[in-house]
Amino acid sequence: MLNEPGSENQDNQRRHPLLDYAEKQERLAQERKHPPQGQVLLRMPVVRPRAVWVLIGVNVLIYMVAVYVLPIQQLDELYRWGANSHTAVLQQGEYHRLLSAMFLHSPITPAHIIFNMYALYAIGITIERFFGHARFLWIYFLGGLAGSIASVVLNPPSVTSVGASGAVFAIFGAEMVFLYKHRKLFGKMAQNQLMQLVVVAVLNFGVGIATALSSDAQIRIDNWGHVGGFVGGVVLAWFITPILLPKRHPTQENALTIEDINPLEKHTQVLLAFASVLLGVLLLGTWLARGGL
Repeated sequence: MLNEPGSENQDNQRRHPLLDYAEKQERLAQERKHPPQGQVLLRMPVVRPRAVWVLIGVNVLIYMVAVYVLPIQQLDELYRWGANSHTAVLQQGEYHRLLSAMFLHSPITPAHIIFNMYALYAIGITIERFFGHARFLWIYFLGGLAGSIASVVLNPPSVTSVGASGAVFAIFGAEMVFLYKHRKLFGKMAQNQLMQLVVVAVLNFGVGIATALSSDAQIRIDNWGHVGGFVGGVVLAWFITPILLPKRHPTQENALTIEDINPLEKHTQVLLAFASVLLGVLLLGTWLARGGL
């Protein structure tokens, strides 16, 4: 039987979509084996973020229990026990507050924890992917402690603060260092992202200064906590950030693999030195707060 005009087009229209999918997968497999001229496959070593989800979960759980489960009296006792303050830490020696305050958020408004956890998610996911779990946690906790210590040493005795923002600013600073050190590898994308981060940092510090100068604000941003966390994250990341170096793939043509030439194991002394500086600043602040001069 002769085909009627247009019957071939009708057969193509009745083509099963799985055939198209199979052909597409075959083409992709061939491209992986033999990339088109001028294209190079790049295999980037990343990890699946886990620590950031644990930190978000712990912070949210503590907030929900504190605000919606505990009686008001126990809620007050929790914040009186865990909030960060110059008097309690430096004069009374309650150093646990430097860490506990990182897991408490203002019970007055949920915006505090929502903003902090969103920022931790948005920045932390990327940083943990490239830095790995250990680097991410070192920067988060040591940077957060740097923010807590800066807060109690530099703020007036009347200031009491809570929140994970110091640790979040440490991760923020680490991302800026990572992009700066890999501006050639990532090209224009890294430069654009770095400029956006600079703008966000300036805006955040600007808002913090504005609340500090306002006489009507009931809740003010802990600028010294933010600055301390940011500086701590930048300093740590400058030494322990992964340095990604492209190398030719050992078995696959037209493919590159990425090697980290700055493993964390090389910087144990850096971590110890940073922790020692934090301890020294804390001891000096304690001595001054107790009338050392």
